[in-house]
Amino acid sequence: MKTAFIHHFILFFTTSICCFYYADGSNRINPDTAKVVAKVPDSFVQLRISNDSVSKNSLLNEKIIDLVNVDERDKRTPTPYTTHQGGIIGGWIVRSLGFYWKAVDRKRHKFVGTNRHGVSLPGKKDQLTEHDINFNLTPHLPAYLSLVYDGSIAQSKRRQFKRADNTDITIPPYIAPTAETADAYEMHCELTPPKRMRDSLNVLFYPCMHGCNLDQHPNFFDMKPTMGMYGIFVLDCNHSCHPEIHPYEWLWWLRLTEKEKAGGNFNKDWMIGFFKESSNRFIHWTFPPRVGTIAVPFIFKTSETNSYLKLNEIVKGKFRPNGIKRMEGLPKETTQFNFTDTIIPVMLPNGKSFPLQLKTDKVTNTSALKWWISDLQTDEANEWVWGYFNMVLSVKDGYTARLESVAKE
Repeated sequence: MKTAFIHHFILFFTTSICCFYYADGSNRINPDTAKVVAKVPDSFVQLRISNDSVSKNSLLNEKIIDLVNVDERDKRTPTPYTTHQGGIIGGWIVRSLGFYWKAVDRKRHKFVGTNRHGVSLPGKKDQLTEHDINFNLTPHLPAYLSLVYDGSIAQSKRRQFKRADNTDITIPPYIAPTAETADAYEMHCELTPPKRMRDSLNVLFYPCMHGCNLDQHPNFFDMKPTMGMYGIFVLDCNHSCHPEIHPYEWLWWLRLTEKEKAGGNFNKDWMIGFFKESSNRFIHWTFPPRVGTIAVPFIFKTSETNSYLKLNEIVKGKFRPNGIKRMEGLPKETTQFNFTDTIIPVMLPNGKSFPLQLKTDKVTNTSALKWWISDLQTDEANEWVWGYFNMVLSVKDGYTARLESVAKE
């Protein structure tokens, strides 16, 4: 009886302790158990395809980019319209003249597509408070083709659109999309990034200053990358009420330069950005702090015991910890990035465990940036383990990072 009690106590202690340290200096988090399913989903198998193959196949790239899930605290806009000028009277006058943005359904939407022709950048001087970094993405996945179509139908009902003499609503994108007509469906995605971050963003994250474009930037070297965006779905009636994601607040893509494509490499480098719109056009739609979550997929063989996920911070603004409290749906246990190397033992049904390593390029002690692992699964043969790496953050202006997913025996 006494021996059994001791065994139960030891088991309880080792599985309930929050964090413990090993001789190698790393700390290991509570074990997590992988759910057993029949086989690896095809969507996660695609993460093991070589980067060179992914870069040559826009549809495949879009499917992989679409695996990322994002969310924000503010899921809806508080008003159906916004204008350049704030205030009740000023906004009403400008809107009555036909100049405004209309939220199509007052919701934020995810959008994935492939860029058509580089990024549209502002000139040497800003237009008042506007410094727009514009992408035009063409989708090939049905959900996003349908979103462009829905926006085009909403556009066709606006009086600004009806005034045009040469608009034919019997052709794409004003009719239901097909695989053959996909190239006619395009979403304009627009953001003015925070002014104090622009010079650093331009060098380290993405082109946002005059004189540089995607083909010259070290995170692209490609004018037509596939990208994911998340933001407010609007009609821009300052022009012809064309559909936009404006502002895009989440932004992500796979870095697929020659370095990532060399030698059949399939390890994934995820580029991630989260921003507050920094012009004066969406004041009531984009209050600070911006609070959101992102979930990035990963998959490793259980024999790849030296595999790791590593977060490398790039350009970051000011954190706002209190914003995290306003985000609904977070798990009870989230963890700060107060380490450079830690291990999560993933328990497998065969009694073994997989050491999922998490790394960072620096310690970031703030409760405004936290992480957790979700949806851990393994196949019946215990050959694979996969799931999502999640982050929640609250920022005044912006945050960018690179997440490495590296498989190693």
